[in-house]
Amino acid sequence: MKTKTKLKTMLCLIVITAVILSVQSAFSLSAVSAETAVCAASEKTEQEREYVIFTEKNIKTEDMRKKSDLTEDKLSEYLKKFPNLSGIEKALISAQEDYTVNAVLILAIIRLESGNGKSQLAKSKNNLGGIKAAAVYRSFDSKNDCVEYMAKLLSTHYLTDGGKYYKGYTLNDIAKTYCASSEKWTNLVKDLIYEIQTSINKL
Repeated sequence: MKTKTKLKTMLCLIVITAVILSVQSAFSLSAVSAETAVCAASEKTEQEREYVIFTEKNIKTEDMRKKSDLTEDKLSEYLKKFPNLSGIEKALISAQEDYTVNAVLILAIIRLESGNGKSQLAKSKNNLGGIKAAAVYRSFDSKNDCVEYMAKLLSTHYLTDGGKYYKGYTLNDIAKTYCASSEKWTNLVKDLIYEIQTSINKL
C-alpha cells in the first residue's frame, strides 16, 4: 500500500509540475506577443510620423520638411487637369526625396506662381516659381530643372537653420521672406495645398 501511495503522490506531483510549467509557458508566450505588438505599433507610428497628410487646420503649422505620401501615378492623374504642368510629377517626387521638401508644398507654389503653368514666364523660360536672380527672372532648360532648383532653394535657404531666408519650418515662416505680401501669399498657397491634398486623396 505504501508503494502505491508513493506512486500516486509522485504522479500527482508530476501532473502539478506539468500544469505549472504549462501556465508559465503560456504567460511567457503572451508576454512575447504583447512585446511584439508594441514594437510593431511603435514602428508603424514612426513611419506615420515621416509623412504628413494636410488638413485645413494643420497646413500653416506643419513642418514643411515632412514628406507627403504621394505616388508618381497619383500625381500624373491629378496633373491631367493642368496640361501645362503635366510631366513634372517624377521631378516632384525626386525633389521631395533628395531635398526633404514637401512635394505638395512645391506643387502649390508652382500652381500659384505659374498660373497652373500658363504664365508667359512658365512658357518662355520654364520658370514655374517666379524665381529671380539679380532682379531678373531666371530661365531653365526644362520645367523639371525648375522643380529641382525650387526644391534645392527652399531646402537650403528657407528650411535650414542658418539659411539665408530661414525663419522656421512652417508655411508661415517660408512666406515671411518668399513673398512681400506674405499673408496673402500664405493664404493662397494654403488653399492650393488643401485642394491638392483633398483631390489626390480621392484618387
